[in-house]
Amino acid sequence: MIKGERHAFFLRVLYIIMCRLIPIFFLLLISPVAFAQGKWKYDFIVPDNGNFVQAIHAANNREDKKRRFRIFVRSSNYRIRGEGNMIGAMENGRKIEFPSPMTILTASNTSIIGEEWQNTQVENCPQHEGITVTSTLFANHADSTYIQDLELWSNYRNDPDAFANSAVAFNEKFCKGNILKNVSLLGTQNTYYTNSGGTTYLEDCLIQGTVDFICGGGTIYFNRCNIGLVARGNVQSQEIICAPATEEARQFGYVFNDCTISGPQMQDGKYMLGCPWKNEPRAAFVNTIMEIAPHEAAWTDTHGVMPVLLAEYGSMDKFFGCIDTDGRRTMFKNKEGLPVQVHYNPVLTGDEAESYVVQNVFSGWSPEAATRQIEPPVLRISGRVITWDDVPEAGCYAICRDRKVLTFTTEPKFVVPSGTYEGACFSVRCANWHGGLGKRSEEVVYSRLKSN
Repeated sequence: MIKGERHAFFLRVLYIIMCRLIPIFFLLLISPVAFAQGKWKYDFIVPDNGNFVQAIHAANNREDKKRRFRIFVRSSNYRIRGEGNMIGAMENGRKIEFPSPMTILTASNTSIIGEEWQNTQVENCPQHEGITVTSTLFANHADSTYIQDLELWSNYRNDPDAFANSAVAFNEKFCKGNILKNVSLLGTQNTYYTNSGGTTYLEDCLIQGTVDFICGGGTIYFNRCNIGLVARGNVQSQEIICAPATEEARQFGYVFNDCTISGPQMQDGKYMLGCPWKNEPRAAFVNTIMEIAPHEAAWTDTHGVMPVLLAEYGSMDKFFGCIDTDGRRTMFKNKEGLPVQVHYNPVLTGDEAESYVVQNVFSGWSPEAATRQIEPPVLRISGRVITWDDVPEAGCYAICRDRKVLTFTTEPKFVVPSGTYEGACFSVRCANWHGGLGKRSEEVVYSRLKSN
């Protein structure tokens, strides 16, 4: 091989090596779960280190926003006041000012992890209603927010007939890659004001409300969620689940996949799946169990906006029988109040329904991998020392005494403190990379008699 040929050969080899290494290097940069994550501890524990609002402020004020900031919230009911700065709104035709009940998250890469779903509740009590002024939590440009095992409740208290008042539990704006796992969003009207300009994935969540209680923009994927209609007191008005305001040129808006719709019997055959709000509304219910049936039209047109797509596929009743969809609405009133025929079928075909899988809706992003819960280890106890085999994918271990989180460790070992622990049951939960805790291990019982 002459000198020129050798040079060309080595260049070709170098080119092949670089072509193989660069994608791997790039994957390591963008995917925190693509390599061994290392161990860590939660950055803020509520209430040990302060209250919930202080925890959000700590996340917002940290210097390195690229590093994930993990908040752990112990089981309890936390009634929060919000930011408290003076904000304005219109009420009964007049401008009023009042302290803001909202808590605002502005930092990316923040995890908020409750100890136990439905036993860890963050509640605010707004005294003035409004879709932009009542959020229990407002994520504003807070990319890659991860929330698990938590309830957010906007508890509007000023009006005994508040079932028709806007009370937002969670509001998102311009957030890319947000994830909610085992989260309850509780409110009345506009419970979840969705991620305008962004993307959010919800898995195994509960969203409750009355009218347009899921509303707004963004591409929002509801996977195996419970959509709960709430009785409106003595009001017999028709309830509406969603009001999409999907931004222009988005292929997907709201996607409800394998979800369940529940609610009071008085709404059976009466409520609506949704209505177009603004922009280019899109919503699809795929393989939904409807424990109570919607109105035969399923969709209404209260805002004078023409939808791009409001459809469903595989809708079932509570006995898994097919729901009759022949009467679904195909005409909507435009801004001039004139009925206009839509250019789509409100019942998807099987091929069309297949396009609503997570991998297709979120091309290049796998949120289901981020929500994966880590299986707990098998514990051993000898005297006061509890040990287990290290779980490499676990970021840290939660040590539970009598099923309550006692403390955290990064080592596969825990020494029971001396004191009144006789007969206590200990277990361990593993945290995934985002901080979400998996199920508890089998318990071991500490006995001082055996330790002596």
